[in-house]
Amino acid sequence: MMSRGNALEALVAGLRGSPTDRADWQAVIALANHTLLTPDLFSSLARAGQIHQLPQDVREYLRFVHDCNRERNLRLRSQLREAVAALNGSDIVPLLLKGAIPLFLSPAGRIPSRMTSDLDLAVNPRQETVARACLEELGYVDVAGARGMARQQDAGMLELRSSRANGCHPPKLVQRGGLRVKIPTAQSRAMHWMVHDLLKEGDYWRGRIDLRHLHDLARLAESDDVDWTSLQQSMSDGTARNALDTQLLAMHHFFGTRIPAKCAQRRMVRIQHWRRIFTATHPVVGAPLRLAGNLMWGTWRFSRGYGLVRRGPSDFLRRIARTLFNPRTKI
Repeated sequence: MMSRGNALEALVAGLRGSPTDRADWQAVIALANHTLLTPDLFSSLARAGQIHQLPQDVREYLRFVHDCNRERNLRLRSQLREAVAALNGSDIVPLLLKGAIPLFLSPAGRIPSRMTSDLDLAVNPRQETVARACLEELGYVDVAGARGMARQQDAGMLELRSSRANGCHPPKLVQRGGLRVKIPTAQSRAMHWMVHDLLKEGDYWRGRIDLRHLHDLARLAESDDVDWTSLQQSMSDGTARNALDTQLLAMHHFFGTRIPAKCAQRRMVRIQHWRRIFTATHPVVGAPLRLAGNLMWGTWRFSRGYGLVRRGPSDFLRRIARTLFNPRTKI
């Protein structure tokens, strides 16, 4: 049976369009499914003209998942356009976030292969009440226990949030098919992914890697001119800068992304990079390292961010347990 490290290496090679010889495709597919990268794996190999190098059953499975995801993304794009049209009708130009961006920008005859869980839109806080009313007129209702709104017939939820002003990197106004949206700059999108994963979700301390977001960042770096040095300087403190450099080292390690040489100069960054790679490739042996990181991050975040006194010890313990034992799509 292929080890996690070998499966990860084979998956990354496939995402780069170069399938490895004698790969244990059952292990590779299991990892691709876990990290939500199966459709991207198929499309990367297809673009590189390497898809026919795979065994027939593997090729047929990857194509099936890719095609199902394509149909879902087509439905999500129609859903997104409908929502944007309703908001534009009330003179609201939403800011698109995360997976909604490639869905909106992709040409009519093409659809991105990225798996998208829901649609994220942001509006000016002063317009949020009107925007929510527009979506409710379309039949959207709040989902209990979640932050999004949904309709029974849709492929995914729609999350409406308040936009935050960013004077350094203002979004760009984009018009497509009579619809108007704002698109964050590549710099802002890169910062959002890094801050969300490494700091908000604690991957920097917990030693986890969101391979799908890392792949997103690598593709963003290929298509847009991201100034990593400028992005580092905009980080709030030394911990945030270390987290960014650690993520850049992971991008270079897995996808060969060109990064500033000084990213690996600080000892803490090198240690954190080694810890993340080690626990990703050796999940059993590296479990104590990840457990220690989870305990430190979970205790610190929930005692301060969520308020142990206000919510009570039972809620605190439940959140700690969810942090420790819910791996989600991370490695």
